[in-house]
Amino acid sequence: MNEIRLVCFDLDHTLIYEIHSVMYPCILNGKYNEVLEVEKKEQNGVYDWIEADYHRALLIEGLHIESLEKHFDSIIKPIQNIKQTIDKLHEKGMKCILITAGPNQVAKVAAERWGFDFYYGSLYEVENDQFTGKIIKHTGDKGKLEHLIEHCEKNGYKSEDCFAVGDGGTDIPIFEYCGNSLAINYADSIIGKAKYFIKTDDLKDILEYIV
Repeated sequence: MNEIRLVCFDLDHTLIYEIHSVMYPCILNGKYNEVLEVEKKEQNGVYDWIEADYHRALLIEGLHIESLEKHFDSIIKPIQNIKQTIDKLHEKGMKCILITAGPNQVAKVAAERWGFDFYYGSLYEVENDQFTGKIIKHTGDKGKLEHLIEHCEKNGYKSEDCFAVGDGGTDIPIFEYCGNSLAINYADSIIGKAKYFIKTDDLKDILEYIV
């Protein structure tokens, strides 16, 4: 294995479960039933996942951005030992980044809470500290890889320096780009797309593959 310098993590269904990063602000805005309807339409194929995100974004209009941090620990359901895992990777000289198609503002709270070095996400519009219900730029299917490549170019990393951790289809391009990859609690559709595969409720279990 090449020396790993950068570990790239997905957020939804990789680090957090049940309530994903786009659903979270909808719940904070009192739109629980409405977001469940959007989720149902996505599951039934009425919307693809990107269209569904735009519909979910409408449900967070008027939400104050400060509420994302205030309620994070009481609503978000994370996998065990995220910060401890990030701290251990830092001890080994590795940088850790978070890349999600969810709101950049939620990614910021998660990254700060768990000690990530940098974060990327879809840019949701905020005016006067409140969400407008619009998405300025959605990460989409290819944006996660674009963010990673941009980060590597800015910071002098090669693809072989990188290790990717994710769970689903939007992580496949990142798995293919990175020198090493691990699918955690993965969807069946990505079996064979990463180098390593594990099912666990404790993020520290990934360390044996990285350090």
